[in-house]
Amino acid sequence: MPDTVMSQADRLRVIPLGGGFGARIEGLDRSVPADEATRAALMRAFLDHQLLVVPGAPMTPAQMRDFSAIFGEVVPQVLRYKRVGDMPEVSRMESTLKLDGTTDKTAIRAEDWHTDDSYMAIPARGTVLHAHEIPSRGGVTWFCDMYGVYAALPDAIKRRIDGRMAVHGYDTPRARNRPSPRTAQEIAETPDVLHPLVRTHPQTGRKALYVNANRLDRIEGMERAESDSLLDELYAFAKQPRFHHGHRWTVGDAVVWDNRCLMHRVDVDYPPGEPRIMLRTLLRGEKPA
Repeated sequence: MPDTVMSQADRLRVIPLGGGFGARIEGLDRSVPADEATRAALMRAFLDHQLLVVPGAPMTPAQMRDFSAIFGEVVPQVLRYKRVGDMPEVSRMESTLKLDGTTDKTAIRAEDWHTDDSYMAIPARGTVLHAHEIPSRGGVTWFCDMYGVYAALPDAIKRRIDGRMAVHGYDTPRARNRPSPRTAQEIAETPDVLHPLVRTHPQTGRKALYVNANRLDRIEGMERAESDSLLDELYAFAKQPRFHHGHRWTVGDAVVWDNRCLMHRVDVDYPPGEPRIMLRTLLRGEKPA
């Protein structure tokens, strides 16, 4: 009688994190290629919970790329200097704070609420972040439920933003610090783009507020003062703790999230000089609508 091969899907446990979104995945061996049933189970969990925490041993860049591909097509990193070796899809993200006390602009930008790649015409549908080295304390990554934010907005504000478009760019004077410089080629690849302030998730049909403190410059059709005032009001509303979940990292964690309905930020409160190094991949998305 032939041996029966058990799918990893039969062993998966999806444990909600509480608070309305997010789940921890247990029973997955990331070193083993995922079969069709396992991929389908993980994708269902991704859509149902928006945020997945998958513990395990540290992955190589190739393993990271293959794991990420469970959730969609992995796309190249725009900034070429961050790419890992001959794998343009995997980037090395270091936010170690300097011992000399000088400002680390990259880390401080990460401290503000944002969604990845909204400055692209086709933003990333999701992000996978994998912890290789983490500081002894601090550095919690926070996530904000933008489904919940939109649903809870007063009707008067919804009427002001429904159907509105916003200008997203690689940089905006609204951001606290400037981003990493781009080459001429990278500048040509990233012109300003228009996205709706409220986007409908293409797979769940749910509406989410779509803003980014680091990339959204202004609301189209409004004077700067009116646009800034409304954006400030939206960010203040989204900053309410009832919409948030914080992840405290362990080496080897892989965290997968849906950029179409979550924002995120990191606490820059960890000791200077202690390495904070992650691998990151981005998943191809679709034009926001």
